[in-house]
Amino acid sequence: MDLVLKSGTSIASSLAKSFASNVIERWTKHRAEKFFEEFQAKIIECRLLGDNQVEIAQEIDSIISTEIGSEVVFDAYRSVSLSKSKIIGPRIIGFLTAEICLEKRLSDEFEELFFSVAESLSDVEIINIASVIESWIELSHAEKKKGYLTHTSYIERDELVYVLEHQESDTTSGNSNEIDLNIGNLDFEFCSGLEKFKSLGLLIPRVIQSSYSFKEDSERHIDYDGTIQVTIKTLVFPLMYRRIISLMSEISDGVEF
Repeated sequence: MDLVLKSGTSIASSLAKSFASNVIERWTKHRAEKFFEEFQAKIIECRLLGDNQVEIAQEIDSIISTEIGSEVVFDAYRSVSLSKSKIIGPRIIGFLTAEICLEKRLSDEFEELFFSVAESLSDVEIINIASVIESWIELSHAEKKKGYLTHTSYIERDELVYVLEHQESDTTSGNSNEIDLNIGNLDFEFCSGLEKFKSLGLLIPRVIQSSYSFKEDSERHIDYDGTIQVTIKTLVFPLMYRRIISLMSEISDGVEF
């Protein structure tokens, strides 16, 4: 029994070391490279540096050697190492980190939220979400006026509103309790990633209920007085977060897996 346990422990230890060196180290390095590629590109762009590697290295070293710069890069790198995304997420974090370092400040609440988005979503989920939100924006521009029809969208008070469902029910006989107010699984309805996006607070489910009365009208073949219950299920994307969608879209452009 002792030999089996020792052998089992030895195998487990060996597997752990192998996994750490062959898998964790490889993918950590890969994410770090994507982070610093975007970080470097943004520094070069803003500082108008050429391709002189020595100048670039000196510029980056001067930025991250400061107390604020080192803190910003360290916090960002921690997000990169935990990122579910292998390419796009680390690049988004690298881009934002360079901006923050160049402005010699700490990240604000919006950037912290954007870091969380980049860390939490996979590459495919990032691409999916950007595509869905952009399609809603295009749909809102196509509509001549605001409406509440199912699968339409509109912009109101700096919010993009997508109408999941518009339902009208005759509640004259007292069947209002049968109205379903739940919003289903968004990953199933649209694509993988939207449920996470919602849980991060960037997509807000909202149910609007109202009612109106109608009167008996023989000419319109209405035989009784009654009440209609209107239920509109919507998804709301605050446009103050639009920049993260732009970054997700721009940085994912041309990415191959």
